[in-house]
Order: sequence, then C-alpha cells, then structure tokens
Amino acid sequence: MNTTIFKRNIRQIMLCCLLIPAILLGGCSTPVNQEKNSATNEQPEAKTPDTQSPTEDTSGQENTPKQDTSDQENSSGTDGFDFNQTLTLKTPEPAAGEMPRILFVGNSHTFTNNLPDLFSELAAAMNHPCDVQELTEGYYTLTQFADPADEMGSVLNQKLTEETWDFVILQENTNDSVTSAEETMLPAAKTLDEKIRAAGGQTGLLMTWSPKEGAGILSLDDVQTILSQNLINVSKELDSLLVPGGIAFMRCLEQYPQIELWGEDGMHPSLEGSYLAACTAYAVIFQESPEGCTYTAGLDSETAAQLQTLAAGFLTAPTAS
Repeated sequence: MNTTIFKRNIRQIMLCCLLIPAILLGGCSTPVNQEKNSATNEQPEAKTPDTQSPTEDTSGQENTPKQDTSDQENSSGTDGFDFNQTLTLKTPEPAAGEMPRILFVGNSHTFTNNLPDLFSELAAAMNHPCDVQELTEGYYTLTQFADPADEMGSVLNQKLTEETWDFVILQENTNDSVTSAEETMLPAAKTLDEKIRAAGGQTGLLMTWSPKEGAGILSLDDVQTILSQNLINVSKELDSLLVPGGIAFMRCLEQYPQIELWGEDGMHPSLEGSYLAACTAYAVIFQESPEGCTYTAGLDSETAAQLQTLAAGFLTAPTAS
C-alpha cells in the first residue's frame, strides 16, 4: 500500500488527536437500544438520531481530485482542500443497467430522513427504477460491519455471500473516517470490497459531512478538509466509486447559504441535506444529471432545483479508472 497518500503534517496530527475527545464527548449517533433495520426495501421504522456526539459517520469515495491539494493551506491551518475544485470521479464499470440492485450500508447519517428511499424515489422519477435496500444501525463503523461475528456484520456477510448486487454504498462512522482512516476504515473497507466484488457489485463510499459547528477547536472547514482528504485516499486505494456528499454540502454553503442542510442537532442532515446526498449518489451511479427531476421529497421546487444543480456539478469531466 502506498502509505504516503495518508501523510499528515504535525499540525494536522495534533488536531486529529484533539478531535477524538470532541467527537466522543459531543454526539452524532443514535440510541444503542434502537431497532436494527435488516436490509429490506420496505420503509424502515422511524429511528430517532441521538444528539450526544458531534459527528457520526462517513464513508467514502473513490474519486480523486484533479489536482493534489495535500500541501495547500486553508485559513484554519489544516491541510487545505479546495471544495470547488474539479473532481475526476470514477464512473461505474459497467454502467448501471435496468433495475440495478443497490444496498446502502451505514448508520444514522444514512437512515436519517431515509436516504436510501429518497434515492430510490428520485431514480424512479428519472426512469431508472432500482431495487434499493439498506442495512443501518446507529453508531456503527465499517469495522463492525466487516466482522462476521458481529450481529449486524453477520447480516451483511450473509447479504453479500448469498445475494448478488450491482452497487453497495458504504458509509463510515465519522470518528473513524476522520481520526483513523488508514488504521481502521481502510482495512474494513477492503474486506467488504472483496465481498462486494465477489457478489458481482461495485463499491461506493458515501462521504458524509462535518458537524455544522465543527468539533472542539476544529471548524467545519477543518473537519471537512480532513474527512474529504481521507476518504479520497481510501477510495483511491480501493479503486471504488465516491459519492462526495460532504463536498456537496460545502459547495451548497457557498452557493446557497439560505438552505439549511443540518437538522436541529447540528450533526445529522436535514431533509434538504439528505436530498442533496441522494441527488449526488444518483449523479455518480447513473452518470446523469438529476436536474429537472419531478420528485422533490416535499421540498419547494426552487430549493430542490438548486440541490439538483449542485449534484449535477459532480459530472464535470468524469472518467473511468
């Protein structure tokens, strides 16, 4: 493995160390006694996000930036990341066919507002009906999902070894993706990627977003910079697809600051945030702009159109690996 892609300067390492207690003491997870959703395309029971920790999860990506941003500096002092840069995103190989089977795996960042269902409804409205299922649980990490001895890991292992999939979208816990991407997220993602490929599918990493107020001494830009760089690196190692949800959030903050992307807890997405993530996933998987989609998830038409346009921006200069 090319260990240099995870290089961090001393300042960033110190910031990561300070971020760990901030995340653990803050909150961005869900109650541990909530019911599990066992990969079904039926509407899952409502799950109530918890507000005890500042960031919850995030996973992925596969696309690589057009330019290396590892040595740039932003105003916050961490390694800078240009959220408006052109991303050269990997395209599906093969392209999505008719009625693709798509499995979303993650925690409350995925099940809040039922992101998989938003994606399914959006795709259907764009004449791309899908068999969409989800396997989600609050607090969960990819390390747990990759462990067949874990209760949810066992369910996922069964889904990947006994069924075929076209796409499996993995969403990592934010704590692991920010503070230990190389040590924990990458090995778990590799394990799952091998099973996904064996099941005939393509792996996608869903990059989530920083808490609205950042974490500890780190600003929103700081957290999202580290998160974005780490996920890009993991996706490059896997040669997987990337759904750059967190970067889409940052672009929206700049272009449409009136749109509230976070829920009341400042960590989980609002309906607008989840809709933006669903539109971005649609653009990546189908390589087609969601602009003009009639399904707005109940949002006003102007807001939905703006979020659709943001997602379409990730189709700029896409390439295959």
